Amino acid sequence: MIFKKLTGCLFGLFIVISACGAHPHNWVIARSEFKLNDRGQLISIDQVWRFDFFYSAILVAELANDWQQPLPKALELEARRMVTNLKSYGYFSVLSIGERSMALPAPDRYRLQVVKDGDQEFLELSMHFQLNPYLLLTSNELIWSVFDPTYYIAYSHENVSNIEIQHSAGWQCSKQIKLPDVTEELIAYAFSLDRTRRDTEGLGQAFAEKIVIRCEPSS
Repeated sequence: MIFKKLTGCLFGLFIVISACGAHPHNWVIARSEFKLNDRGQLISIDQVWRFDFFYSAILVAELANDWQQPLPKALELEARRMVTNLKSYGYFSVLSIGERSMALPAPDRYRLQVVKDGDQEFLELSMHFQLNPYLLLTSNELIWSVFDPTYYIAYSHENVSNIEIQHSAGWQCSKQIKLPDVTEELIAYAFSLDRTRRDTEGLGQAFAEKIVIRCEPSS
């Protein structure tokens, strides 16, 4: 019964921002890839979310029962549900170039799959965003953040190796992860909230890391 309730709560995250908790109860390792054309324009973004082992195990165990389908089909249906429900929240992703915020289009490709790492299995959700129009990066700073607005899920790229930039030989790019500058008061507030609190909008953004990318023509 506990697993049923917990899984339902986690499912609910993708349907509505849930009241399961105010500080993270689920962890995701994110990987992001940015593709530039030879004009220095950003043309697509790929991202992969690897859910923590505990959540992955619970969800995999529930999928076949919930969808009444073999696991491959259940994963396909669940991916569609996740992506559809994430749309209302901008796919938990914020992109800005210069001082302008850019909305992501619906992903034209996405997939939920089970991957093995050592003797453990994890769920990964991948999404491909094809941009139209393309976005010029020359002399502009790209800032990318991935976060759950309620801070129920903690997203982290962990290190810059989880950020890839595909570009032609005529360009050079830098990348860095900026950690949030969070006050002690905000940290204390986040950990003081109990599982029944709903009014946590903005807390996830306050704790979100920022990926900063700069690209210029090679001299």
